[in-house]
Amino acid sequence: MNIVFVAAEVAPYSKAGGLADVAGSLPQALAPYVDSVQILTPLYGQIDRVKHGIRPTSIKGEITLGEEVIPYALHQSTDKDGLTQIGFISCDRFFQRDGIYTDSDGEGFTDNNLRYFYFQLVVLDLIATGKLQPDILHCNDHHTGLLPVMIKALQLNIKTIFTIHNFLYHGHFSQADLNLLPESIPPLFTMTQWDNYSALLEGIDHSDIVTTVSPGYALELLSGVNVDEHSLKRIRTIEGNFSGIVNGIDTEYWSPEHDNLIPFHFSMDDLEGKRHNKQELLVKSGLEPDLSAPLFGSISRLVENKGFPLIVELLDEFVERGAKFIFLGSGNLEIADQLRRARDKYPAHIAFEDGFNEPLAHLIEAGSDMFLMPSRFEPCGLNQLYSLRYGTIPIVHRTGGLGDTVERWAPDSGTGFIFEPYDIGALKTAMSSAVEIYQSKAEWTDLMLRAMAEDFSWDQSAKQYLRLYNH
Repeated sequence: MNIVFVAAEVAPYSKAGGLADVAGSLPQALAPYVDSVQILTPLYGQIDRVKHGIRPTSIKGEITLGEEVIPYALHQSTDKDGLTQIGFISCDRFFQRDGIYTDSDGEGFTDNNLRYFYFQLVVLDLIATGKLQPDILHCNDHHTGLLPVMIKALQLNIKTIFTIHNFLYHGHFSQADLNLLPESIPPLFTMTQWDNYSALLEGIDHSDIVTTVSPGYALELLSGVNVDEHSLKRIRTIEGNFSGIVNGIDTEYWSPEHDNLIPFHFSMDDLEGKRHNKQELLVKSGLEPDLSAPLFGSISRLVENKGFPLIVELLDEFVERGAKFIFLGSGNLEIADQLRRARDKYPAHIAFEDGFNEPLAHLIEAGSDMFLMPSRFEPCGLNQLYSLRYGTIPIVHRTGGLGDTVERWAPDSGTGFIFEPYDIGALKTAMSSAVEIYQSKAEWTDLMLRAMAEDFSWDQSAKQYLRLYNH
């Protein structure tokens, strides 16, 4: 069985979100079970070719978009274990830029539709010329949503799987964009209610199997949560071939026993290192070094859907109760300003770093007592999985993958604190329960050990994908 995995971003080479983590880890986990796994992704300007051992191949070609002929070249590398081959599609015009999807001001590139049309046409050309010979083409999100249509239109003997990582991003394109595709691709596309087309919905319509990143998120999509009526009708037509598989995590990189980005290692057999990491985190963040006070950590994009309007409203009350908070993330300027004001108001209790800092992210996971993740919606989520691994107890809204991966605390059971409905009162109750249980060292230690015993390795998820591939 030969699998070709196609994604717009792949960690550690390029990353804008969770898609990159999946594209970088799932193929590696699949490699022992199939004949071959290859990944195809753009060669962006920001990728360090020397560091990652990316080398040119003799494979070259050209793609016609409208009246323009645009050349491409294929570069290659292998993953850290040497099991998975990564193909990088090089095109200076479309990919030799600092950003993946956006410029330095955070604005999306105006030619993103053309960039990913081109990317998919290159993949199709590599297949048509025999350079790639997949049994299964695994496509991911709207950047690859036209490939299943093209495979079907050209009647190629290849099965397609399409994974939805976030239904919010459709990749809408116009009739003028569609007219740029080669005439050899029949018009199988369906117009949306907005008089345009959705690359995401096209992938859903034409793939043999559709998956998403958790059973809970699949159920929400089929139930119409945050889904318009037109899209809902199209999703429901594939209900029998639609399932949710929880994302895994790299348990070598995210390991309290071996993490080289934290100062003190620890395990279920010896938790002392977690206490030392908490002390280190408090000192580095400029917070009052009181180890007895509960410490809430947060690593997130600063957007409303991640629950920050609820968090900000509760800071005063929980600081008065002695709690401490550390926030790491960037995004919405108003949310960032609110967190700065809270930090300035309570410098001994609240820390905030605007941006992303990988070592600090690992220290927050290793040193915090609780992890705040009150997202309004979350297709899967990864930080709650990292937190469980480090014995940092997640506090989450029951939605999507959060409800699938965190079990509600009860005496002698559970791995975290879950709240619903999505409102301040419910979050306050969950945080208060966490603080109360934290006061009992024996109960809290048992809770930490249950959390750390959970297995969300990619191996578990890969076996579920393997069953779909075999099917």
